[in-house]
Amino acid sequence: MNIIKHITTLVSAGRHPVSGEPRHCHNDSLAMTIGLDMAKSISAKHHVLHAGNPDNKALSEYLALGAGQIDVIPISDDTDVVDCLATQLNHADLILTGSRAESGEDSSLLPYLLAEKIGIPLVVNALAIKVKANTIEVLQFLPKGKRRHVTVKLPAIIAIHPLAPASLKFSYARQISGAIKTLLVPYTSTSTSVHKTQWQTLASIRKPIKLKAPENKSGHDRMMSAISSESKGGAVVNNGNSVEKAQVILGYLREHRLINF
Repeated sequence: MNIIKHITTLVSAGRHPVSGEPRHCHNDSLAMTIGLDMAKSISAKHHVLHAGNPDNKALSEYLALGAGQIDVIPISDDTDVVDCLATQLNHADLILTGSRAESGEDSSLLPYLLAEKIGIPLVVNALAIKVKANTIEVLQFLPKGKRRHVTVKLPAIIAIHPLAPASLKFSYARQISGAIKTLLVPYTSTSTSVHKTQWQTLASIRKPIKLKAPENKSGHDRMMSAISSESKGGAVVNNGNSVEKAQVILGYLREHRLINF
């Protein structure tokens, strides 16, 4: 017997990191693709839900990526999105979402706040989902190449990791044939009680390249360094004045050819 009848994927309006133009959020698109594949394999219903402006150009790209219809909760910028979504997710057995949006406050707290509001379990950094008898098994991403299997009872919220192995397929035919439906749900503004910070979008600053001594290691040694913690060597100089300590640093840089003078 199929324990999952309804799957809902939450999508947000993304923003291109260079041009700033609206686009689909890549992480949410991975979650939607995984949800569509699951719904097809277990004969469950799949819904795509967005809270925001129904006229946002980014929503049409989700149609091109496979969403037959997108249900939109029309809200303003000063409305609590958690309360809006919680009232629409009572029927969902499984809720999928990305780990972080690409515009707005981008705090990545939405899955946590929503799970607390509804009172259901949450699993983050999911790579794959497998349906079992009365539960689902989630393959969870861990640092340094490690993985972990987590068994979760339904209903639950699963936040998909950006490295999830899902293939996005864009189709213009689906984009023009899909539909964006505005839900007639009345929500009032909360601007009178909560002061909203006005955020500004700025261009990202390229991080400086750190000086690093070249390492002559075999492939096996490099792999072990990536998955295990080890000492990076070096020396701690406590004695001497500032000139002597500077000479030690200068000698290290010259030894590893990080400077040429």
